Amino acid sequence: MPLGTINHIGLSVTDLDRSERFYDPLMAFMGYSRMPATPGQRKWKKRGVGIFLIYEARPESRTKVHDRYAPGLHHLCFDAETREEVDRLHRVMVAAGARILDPPAEYAYTPGYYAVFFADPDGLKLELCHAPAAYLGVPG
Repeated sequence: MPLGTINHIGLSVTDLDRSERFYDPLMAFMGYSRMPATPGQRKWKKRGVGIFLIYEARPESRTKVHDRYAPGLHHLCFDAETREEVDRLHRVMVAAGARILDPPAEYAYTPGYYAVFFADPDGLKLELCHAPAAYLGVPG
């Protein structure tokens, strides 16, 4: 992989089984495949992209609430090739019972930026965006 690309992302979750049920349809939608489960951890991999992991939080930390405005992860955004993919994921997440933070809409971040924002079972903010103008002039 090219220098600087992300190899994997790992998130800690309070309930591994509940989060697995949430992330399974999300990661399948994104084209990730399940990897064999290991104790305290679940993994999905997409060739040429990387690995997404969820870890069971330590028992003493399970009652803590994530604050995206404290130091640490604010949110995680995945790319979409089209606005239709954003709309489709919105429907998948609604059907899965996800908490939608902001439904699909155009945002003023860059011209044509179209996104949906939703939360995982622990309140981590996730996003799928189609941002064609963000990549103009960026070498592929």
